[in-house]
Amino acid sequence: MNALGNTTMRRFPPILLMLVFGLGIPVSGWAQLAGKGPYVELAKGTRLCSNTLLDQSRGARDPGKVFWKVSSHPRTNGTQTVAAFVLETIYDRQSGDTKVRESRYDEEYATFFKRDPERTGMWLMISPEDGKVEAIVEICPKKK
Repeated sequence: MNALGNTTMRRFPPILLMLVFGLGIPVSGWAQLAGKGPYVELAKGTRLCSNTLLDQSRGARDPGKVFWKVSSHPRTNGTQTVAAFVLETIYDRQSGDTKVRESRYDEEYATFFKRDPERTGMWLMISPEDGKVEAIVEICPKKK
């Protein structure tokens, strides 16, 4: 019986090890993703721009003129508030200078952010009302 017990104990640890790795790793990976859900949380104040090349391919007249600012922290339902702005070029007749000014384009509204599966570093702005994609955005490049 002693020989039988030793053979069983020799085989048991590798089987146990395989079970721990086989079941434990997928479960631990699932636990990390379960709390986050399908949506991404962006920091308040993040400035988001639409991709100029993507806008041009879709036939936009003035690509790169509209941008969004995230104006809230994530809510319990996962939405965040954004405000849309447009860059306007203004000519001053008296001085002859041309200035670029940010103007509010739309009222603040709630949206979900989701990673774009087709483009790395870009997010989909999704309407919580109907689930449609409102815009494809990326973090605006830093001004020099």
